[in-house]
Amino acid sequence: MSTLEAVFGRFKTHQAAITFRNRVTSRGFVNANIIEGCDGFRVVLRGIDTFDVGVDLQSEARKEGFAVTLECIQAKQIGIWDGILGHGRDRPSANAIASRAASVGFPGAKLRSDPCGGFEVYVAGFPDQRSAQSWAEAARARGFPDAAAELN
Repeated sequence: MSTLEAVFGRFKTHQAAITFRNRVTSRGFVNANIIEGCDGFRVVLRGIDTFDVGVDLQSEARKEGFAVTLECIQAKQIGIWDGILGHGRDRPSANAIASRAASVGFPGAKLRSDPCGGFEVYVAGFPDQRSAQSWAEAARARGFPDAAAELN
């Protein structure tokens, strides 16, 4: 699943990351984790639903002396075509898109986190690109200008 994460710091060694994470958690950011990557370790908070929440968290962290960056984490493709109806800045606005879709003949729309915050409204599981593109054209004709076919 794509998500937004707050990165508190990057480190070459695991021990340096542990020491820093302990400092971060002692200042109230108790869900900070260490993520190992190809280039070292980073101390992060994951699962931020919206960009607004991320900015608020970033502001709080800066008050505690942490230079937090917000980064988009894109999920790996799994090879399934989906139809995208649009994007909502928060859950209520995304739910409104899904409700409107159901009212004009596109039932079954779901929500998932956008990599850079907010929510994507989609219909899952088209058998191929052509089917997904045809669906997106129909959605655009029914008032969803951002409708698109997307390989996930």
